[in-house]
Amino acid sequence: MQADVEEPRHPEEALAAGVDAEAQPNEVSHSNQFSEVPGLPVPGLPDPLDAEDDSGEVSFAPEDLYGLIKSESPQASGVRPGSRCQGVIVAVSDSGVIVSFGAKVEGHVRLDEFRDSSGEISAQPGQEVEVIVERLGAPGDYAVLSYRRAREAAAWKRIEVSHAQNLPLQARIVERVKGGLRVNIGVTAFLPGSQADIRPVPNLDEWVGREIEVVVVEFNRRRSNAVVSRSELLKARRQEQQRETLSRLAVGEAVTGVVKNLTSYGAFVDLGGIDGLIKLTELSYGRVGNPSNILQPGQEVTAKVLRIDPARERVALSLRAMRPDPWLTVEERYQPGARVRGRVASVQDYGAFIELEAGVEGLIHVSEIAWSRHPKHPSKTFAAGAETEAVVLGVKPRERRISLSFKRLAPDPWDQYGESLEVGQVIAGVVRRIADYGLFVEIVEGIEGLVHISDLSWDTRAKNPRSVARKGQEINTVILHVDTENRRLSLGIKQLEPDAWDTFLSQYAAGDTLEGLVRRIVKFGAFVELAPGVEGLCHNSQAPRGGQALQSGMRYYFTILEVNESSRRIGLRCTSAVPIEDGADDGG
Repeated sequence: MQADVEEPRHPEEALAAGVDAEAQPNEVSHSNQFSEVPGLPVPGLPDPLDAEDDSGEVSFAPEDLYGLIKSESPQASGVRPGSRCQGVIVAVSDSGVIVSFGAKVEGHVRLDEFRDSSGEISAQPGQEVEVIVERLGAPGDYAVLSYRRAREAAAWKRIEVSHAQNLPLQARIVERVKGGLRVNIGVTAFLPGSQADIRPVPNLDEWVGREIEVVVVEFNRRRSNAVVSRSELLKARRQEQQRETLSRLAVGEAVTGVVKNLTSYGAFVDLGGIDGLIKLTELSYGRVGNPSNILQPGQEVTAKVLRIDPARERVALSLRAMRPDPWLTVEERYQPGARVRGRVASVQDYGAFIELEAGVEGLIHVSEIAWSRHPKHPSKTFAAGAETEAVVLGVKPRERRISLSFKRLAPDPWDQYGESLEVGQVIAGVVRRIADYGLFVEIVEGIEGLVHISDLSWDTRAKNPRSVARKGQEINTVILHVDTENRRLSLGIKQLEPDAWDTFLSQYAAGDTLEGLVRRIVKFGAFVELAPGVEGLCHNSQAPRGGQALQSGMRYYFTILEVNESSRRIGLRCTSAVPIEDGADDGG
């Protein structure tokens, strides 16, 4: 401060000398009054923020000149109220900050204007600052300066440029408010919650205190309103990044990105503003149940570009295409007849898929699981993930198929036992399947024979195979016929017992009379059971009252008229008119 200048008075003393503290805003005089509210214009003076021109100076209307002339100090004729000046902090005290700003007097700035968000005072002696002159005061007084208004003026200038040119501004999030966030961009601005990010933000409270970049989407300097957006800035940058990414992508070329997220159908890779999709089938030549078995979010990956859709901004990628296709050389590694080992990839109703190597699978068809003509379900033999051996049957690289066999790991049982099977041989077996026409009996694993319904019993009434045996039951059979070439075997059960006809004919002959059970009555007569497995026919002409006296299920006396051994037929005559159970006997 100049030595010949009277010691300035404190701003509060100057205020007390010329300001009515109770004066209302509309009762403005041209005194030494200035605003006590930080950031607001000095009452009685035009708002320098509205009067500022492009040069940074402040212009006033003619009707304001009188007040300016009256309030201007002759000691500071080069500086006017409203001027923006560069200054240097001279001293800092509890009463305020003294700033030298190029005038003949020094200026005073309230201490609170240098207080930051944490409550700390940021002013230091020797620090260069920009201030706005609020009033010059009388000789010997400090000029009243505003550091806050200078910063706000600069901030509004930046806001105007940001809005006009869509340039980003640095912002600090101050607090969570209704509908969004209050941010500081030099002045207070509002960031709507929907504009905080491209995607919805679940918890805006966690953003308080963060430093972010925003663009101004709307502002009104007179009302001190500003609305900013972060999502608009991100979208613009993303679009620019997408254009740059699309320009360097080419089908068939390799591209590097970062795994963004995994889904049940593949993996999304961030290529730089554009997401590329690696479908599940393109992750590996082998079977992939879950993408997480191969990739993890955040992992850097290099894949080949398969397709590009610029209009929809979609890129199809392939990870497996970065390696040679194993099917191109599969014939060199898997020859028919060779034994191979692999892992059971999956089990289906029709067979089991065996992974021989990454990307190469073979199928063991259900018919190649066991030598048995009626194999069990594949799940009874194989379990997913288990190791197993197989024999290669055939390779079709173009169709990407390999046929495998599990049963051929063991010899064909027909080759082992076929020659030892002889007609008439009694052999034990297990009933594997029951059909309406007979029983399928497995005598050794892989060799089954059929017991036809006609060979179940000598009793002609035995028409249901299930009445003879049950599934899984072990029974004895007699070999009736062997067809090694076609792998067929005919078996019989009734042949285990003597022929009922031979036994009957050894006991009875024509002319003998015996009891008989009427089994069924037909139009021309009645069929009579003479012994288990032996039936005769009593024609109506040989029955009382033309056969009308016979009843099914009843016993009568019959006389053998004739016996035909070749056709196994017996002719009968009924000798009793009433059933034997009634005790009546008409003689014979």
